[in-house]
Amino acid sequence: MPTPEEKLNETQQRFDQNLAAAQQLEQQIAKLQEQLRGLQQPLIEDQGAIKVLKDILEPVEQTA
Repeated sequence: MPTPEEKLNETQQRFDQNLAAAQQLEQQIAKLQEQLRGLQQPLIEDQGAIKVLKDILEPVEQTA
């Protein structure tokens, strides 16, 4: 049967590992959010360009 000190050490070690993993995930999430923000403007621009190009091509396709 583990002593209270052994149980404390085990629990502290598990806590430290989980805390480190959580901090690493937070860093990864922050990096991914930054990448997402960087893609938002190009997506909006491309969406507008696609709409304009579809509007240009639709009359051509209907007459063809």
